[in-house]
Amino acid sequence: MRKTSMAYDISKTAILLALALVLSILEAWLLPRGILPIPGFKLGLANIAILVTLYSVGRKEALLVALLRSLLLLAFGGNIVGCIFSLMGGLAAWGTMCVLADMPHVSIFGVSIGGAASHGIGQIAAALLVTRTLYVVVYLPYLVLAGSLAGALIAYLTIPVVKALDHIGNEMIQ
Repeated sequence: MRKTSMAYDISKTAILLALALVLSILEAWLLPRGILPIPGFKLGLANIAILVTLYSVGRKEALLVALLRSLLLLAFGGNIVGCIFSLMGGLAAWGTMCVLADMPHVSIFGVSIGGAASHGIGQIAAALLVTRTLYVVVYLPYLVLAGSLAGALIAYLTIPVVKALDHIGNEMIQ
């Protein structure tokens, strides 16, 4: 990772957190429940901001964006069950993305797809916790498959943003 000032990284992280919130809210408004064929499934547009944070600022900041996004959505009128699902899915995705980002032959597509698949696993863990029934595990292959497809789309949308921010950041340092 290149050297930047702490103020620059804090500012970029704050802007990316705001972007994650806006994308989450827009996705909820533009894709009402029932539009997608898998109940509870979302494209995960906020993951664009989390991936950009991971690649352009760092791991801790990406974790911060993922956690604060979930908690702020709860504060803005979400519900505790949705927050639990978001937090558990987000933590699983973040951990997987950090591991995959360290692997030299894994592209941003692999990182995003792996994170999206792990998000589904985290959500099933949340469902197990909330419902206290094993039957929800049947839903896992559908979530992982749909999440993987969404992860590829998110990577496709993220790459130009990471490249642009990297270019801008390098100009500011010089």
